[in-house]
Amino acid sequence: MKKMIFVDLDGTVLDHSTNSIPRKTIETIKELKENGHEVILCTGRCPSLFYGMDKEMGVDSYIAANGRYVIYKGHVVSEDTIDFEYIDELVSFCEQNKIDIGFEGVNHYTTQNSYTDLPAKFSEYFHLEVPQVYPDFYKEHKVLQMVLFYNNSDYLTIASKFPNLTFHIANDCGMDVNQGEGMKDLGISRLLKHTNFDIENTIAIGDGFNDISMIEYCNYGIAMGNGNDELKEKADYVTSNVSDDGFYKAFKELGMVK
Repeated sequence: MKKMIFVDLDGTVLDHSTNSIPRKTIETIKELKENGHEVILCTGRCPSLFYGMDKEMGVDSYIAANGRYVIYKGHVVSEDTIDFEYIDELVSFCEQNKIDIGFEGVNHYTTQNSYTDLPAKFSEYFHLEVPQVYPDFYKEHKVLQMVLFYNNSDYLTIASKFPNLTFHIANDCGMDVNQGEGMKDLGISRLLKHTNFDIENTIAIGDGFNDISMIEYCNYGIAMGNGNDELKEKADYVTSNVSDDGFYKAFKELGMVK
C-alpha cells in the first residue's frame, strides 16, 4: 500500500554532528520512492534555509515554516503569512526590551536589529548563515515565520502578551513564532486534503518538539533515537540516532526497504 511519509529535516535526516545527510539516508529515501511511496519534507525551516537539501533528498514536495507553507510537486498548496499588525506589535515590544527578532520568508532570513549574540549562536546550532540585519523587512516582504532570539525561562510571559501568535522553543537561543494554532499537522492536513490522500496511509518521522504534532496526527509515528523524550513517548516506534542510520533502520524495520 502506498504511503505518504512526512520527514523532518534537522536531527532526522540532517546530522548536525557532520552538517550533512548520511549517505544511507539518501539511499533509503530513493528506495522508498522507487517502491512507490511519497516522501514529503516537513520542517520548521523556511525554503530560504534549505540550502539545497530538498534537492539532495530528491524531493519536490515539502511543508515548511512549521506547516505554514505547503508545496506539492512544485506547486503552492497553501501559504500562511503573518499579519502585519501582529508583527508590528511584537517588533515594537522587542525594540523596547532590546530583544532580537528575525524574519523568515521564502527567499529571506533577516533580523530587525543586533542587540545580542543570540542570532549568531542560533545560526551556529543549526549551521545557518548569520541573518542579515534588515530593519523593517516585514514592511516590504511577506513573513512566513519569525524567530524570537530569547533564552530566558519567562518566555511564556511574552507569549501571553501576544495571543494571536504561538511560540515554540527551537533551541536554547530562540523560538519559532507563528500565527494561529497548529504546527506541522496543519500543513499535513492541507496537503492530504489537496491530494485526497488517506490519513490511514501516513507515516511521520522526527526528533524535536515541533514534530510532536505530526507524530500524533499521522497514522504511524517514528521518533529518532536522538529525539526528545516527550516525542518518544508519543511515537509508535523509536529508532536509532541519526548518526547511526536511524532513518534507514526505521523503514527497514517496517519492511519498506531492504
